[in-house]
Amino acid sequence: MNKLFVYGTLKNGYSRNSVLEESKFIGEYITKPNFTMVDLGFFPGLIEVGNSSITGELYEVTDEILEYCDRIEGHPTFYFRKKILLKNDQIVWSYVLDYKTYESKPVIVQVFGIKSYEKVIKRYLERNNKKA
Repeated sequence: MNKLFVYGTLKNGYSRNSVLEESKFIGEYITKPNFTMVDLGFFPGLIEVGNSSITGELYEVTDEILEYCDRIEGHPTFYFRKKILLKNDQIVWSYVLDYKTYESKPVIVQVFGIKSYEKVIKRYLERNNKKA
């Protein structure tokens, strides 16, 4: 089994979460403050450069589900599936973008408070997820 951290449309309540319905939801987790979240139009993306902690959901997924998520997320040509570090020092899979390609995209949020972050990202996903 694999642990997969999701932060956008794969989260519960959003357009692509049905992919994870057979997977075990472990809970909400926070990354180490090593990221910047950027606006890609209809969905967010993470760059592994920055000082923001990202709140997301952690799932236990099979190899098959992980490979399916790879196809949905465009790994390895769009997003890259990489091991990231959570705040509790757990190492898990997630999807990140190439820094050099996406560094100029608008930053969605650089908020250090989790509740503030959740409100911002929820509004963002609700506004942009309608057509995704």
